[in-house]
Amino acid sequence: MKKRILIGFSLLLSIFLAGSALAWLYISKTTDRMDRLILQHQIEIQREELIIHIQQVQSQILRSRVRTGSEVDALIAHVQEMDKVMESCLGCHHTPELTQGLQSMRDMTVDYKASISHLVTATANPTQLGRLEHRAQYLGQELITMAQGMAFTANVRLQQKTRETMATIREVRGILVATLLFGIILAMIAVAVLVRGLNQRLGDLLNATRRIAQGDLQHRVGMPAGPGDEFAELAASFNTMTQNLHRSQRQLLQSAKLAAIGELATNVAYEVNNPLTGVLGYTGLLLKADDIPADKKDHLRTIERETLRAREVLKNLLDFSRRKPPRMVRADIAGIVEDTLTLIRGQARVANVEIRTDCGRSLPSVEVDPDEMRQVFVNLINNAFFAMPSGGTLTLRCSAEQEGSGRSLVVVTMQDTGRGIPEEHLDKIFDPFFTTRIEDEGTGLGLSISYMIVQNHGGRIEVESTPGTGATFRVILPAAAAGAGEDRDGR
Repeated sequence: MKKRILIGFSLLLSIFLAGSALAWLYISKTTDRMDRLILQHQIEIQREELIIHIQQVQSQILRSRVRTGSEVDALIAHVQEMDKVMESCLGCHHTPELTQGLQSMRDMTVDYKASISHLVTATANPTQLGRLEHRAQYLGQELITMAQGMAFTANVRLQQKTRETMATIREVRGILVATLLFGIILAMIAVAVLVRGLNQRLGDLLNATRRIAQGDLQHRVGMPAGPGDEFAELAASFNTMTQNLHRSQRQLLQSAKLAAIGELATNVAYEVNNPLTGVLGYTGLLLKADDIPADKKDHLRTIERETLRAREVLKNLLDFSRRKPPRMVRADIAGIVEDTLTLIRGQARVANVEIRTDCGRSLPSVEVDPDEMRQVFVNLINNAFFAMPSGGTLTLRCSAEQEGSGRSLVVVTMQDTGRGIPEEHLDKIFDPFFTTRIEDEGTGLGLSISYMIVQNHGGRIEVESTPGTGATFRVILPAAAAGAGEDRDGR
């Protein structure tokens, strides 16, 4: 999600930067046009000043043939101003055609100044003065006509440049408006997408918390995982938390159930054992009597056999309810597994079960009661044999793992190729007296006792199964702390 937000903001920033760069180019172009436009306006002003000075000189010439000193000074001043304006016009940048026209005006201006000079310095000969005045007026009028023609041409170009500049300004404004609108639309789309994604994922998490609050500890949050996806990581952590919570709840329920059944079993065993002892004693006496027919003795033997079986069940109940404290020593779990396999290899050959092991001696030590752990492994292996009536493969693996909290674990995994455990039985297999075997093949206490033993060792038993493909039991024990217990190899 963080990556999507960064991509969205980067895209928006790219659009604004691209729009800003394009707008800057157009603004630079427009500014250049405006500078040229202002320059052309200044040139037009100078042309108007040139025409005004020429007209003032023409007016001085036409006013009187006899001129005072002040009138001559004014005439000379106008001619000097006209000459300055002309030089200023020539100093600007123009097109070749306009430059050629200005050169012609400059040459005519030189003739015009010469004519005025002759007019001012001429003698009082009326004929000569008239000719000089006519010449000066003619040249002045030609200059005015030429300047006005050039002004008209420049005015047309000025209007064209003005229209081009205004069109560029409108383009810049359009680009800025389009960039702003596109950025706003894209921002709205990005915000909508992000909000939708956030709402959906937050909604999934909120729904999961509500399901958990209602007691559905098996609910899982399903989110597609991606690199750097914080929500997927949060969902995975949430699922792990609920899984651990569900497992802890099952362990608490199982512990409470075992405690209650253990207390009940003690009471039942004591209450039932005395009558069974009486039945077994009287049955033995009757079997020793000589006046009992043979067919009746067969019935008595059946009574004796079933009574003994009932007493064995009661003995198991008492063993279940009177678990002695484990004698904890530091041991090698691989050695305990190997000892257990030595006990059941003959039974494995009879059951046509191949046993494969992968337990090295480099695993961390565990602090356990070796005898009780052998009992656990025997019970689990016997259940695996029962699940493979036609033979199969039993694989035992020993491995070292580490919990999220950092605690080191030693795990013994038993995987069979039997018929598996139905899903509806997974939550019941550790309950006392729960069994799927036929009558006389088991009491349903083996897994319960194994579960309680492992729990007393600070560990747990996990089971996974798919019907038809076998079952996997994992005995998980905490690794022994450094220097704890007595060093033994478990043999």
